[in-house]
Amino acid sequence: MMNEIFRLRTAMQRELQRAQAMLRRIALQPVARTVLGHDATAAASHDTLPEQEAHRVSATPAKRSRDLFELWHEFEFCLNGGNPAKEFTRTERGANKFAYSRRKVFWDIVTCLVRSGFTSDTAIDKIYAVYGRQRSVTAILVDLRQAMKRGGHPSLRV
Repeated sequence: MMNEIFRLRTAMQRELQRAQAMLRRIALQPVARTVLGHDATAAASHDTLPEQEAHRVSATPAKRSRDLFELWHEFEFCLNGGNPAKEFTRTERGANKFAYSRRKVFWDIVTCLVRSGFTSDTAIDKIYAVYGRQRSVTAILVDLRQAMKRGGHPSLRV
């Protein structure tokens, strides 16, 4: 009787984790966001209403990504409403040089796999198959960087 209860409990926990992972992926889907601001000179003169203009939030990469899917969405669509990482200017890349250079190896591999016909999710799953799902994002990025110095992992070459 107790074994059945424990088995049911673990099955329910597993299903809940799957649902949470799916919700996280859905939440990361791209949405066009703009921030409405106002012109400082128009606000200083009380004669006119402040004009609202749409502008993009400055580029700042996420501090810590939970998984590679989140990292890819940061590259393609951006997580916090700013510029996606693929559209960073030279100065934005320089301001975030450490994080950008670490992640660029991963982004280049996924981009190459997508160009060769894989979907982005399949490409990321291939990377997880090579390096393991239990490993941290940082450990996978370090291994990808070391493998690229040696010509790349054979399973990820196109």
